[in-house]
Amino acid sequence: MKWPVLIFSVACSMLAACTEQGKTQSVSDLMLVDDGNTPAKCTVKDITDCTTSAGGLSCFSRCGFQPSDKFCAMEALDKCLDSKGGNGCYVKHCNASVHSGLFAAPKGEGLVKLPAQGYGYETFDVEWMRYGKPRTVARVQELAIRVYNKTGKKLFIGDLSSSSGGNGGRHAGHYEGVEVDIAVMGNTPAVHCYTIYEGCYLRSASVVLINEIIKMGGATGVLFNDPSVRAKFPGFVSYAGGHDNHYHVSWQR
Repeated sequence: MKWPVLIFSVACSMLAACTEQGKTQSVSDLMLVDDGNTPAKCTVKDITDCTTSAGGLSCFSRCGFQPSDKFCAMEALDKCLDSKGGNGCYVKHCNASVHSGLFAAPKGEGLVKLPAQGYGYETFDVEWMRYGKPRTVARVQELAIRVYNKTGKKLFIGDLSSSSGGNGGRHAGHYEGVEVDIAVMGNTPAVHCYTIYEGCYLRSASVVLINEIIKMGGATGVLFNDPSVRAKFPGFVSYAGGHDNHYHVSWQR
């Protein structure tokens, strides 16, 4: 799996609410990110550093910028993060009626291209393998929203199909735009987590990912080799050679 340099930038205009008369917030207003041990102040650089480290929504919310207030109870989320609740805060305060349960994926003929990045995800590998059925692309985008809002972690999306519906000789499957590869949970724009055997791999986030795939409906199964995750989802998550470093998700045609 080839990784490009992944760059996350934050526009100054997005952070207008983060300062008062050009002054940075005081040390007493520091926000705690993820595990509650990494502070990030409300400056362009610090917010960029925070989001690059996959700090999630908390990087913005304490600064007055709320990019997904329709998905999360932001005030409660802030208090939870400030109390060092960590990623569990996303599960507790972002699993509302919006972006939860079954997902009505749009129907459509032909294949469409998944954008290079979007809310809660980035892509890697070759551009010409980013084509899927409209419902597949919509499912990938929806899954990214759900997982990001519940864990603060982005999805890193690999191959779907080629524009003709083929696999380009790169896979045994990946035909017709109904399958997608997702890198193991634990990756950030700054940390490349290659397999389930590395310390950066997040099993808890894997469980959130699989749960959301099931809740959305339409999936036929996932190939992934973490035995603990397979044990939690027998018959849905299966072992397959070469799947120590990514999830292979298959949806109905």
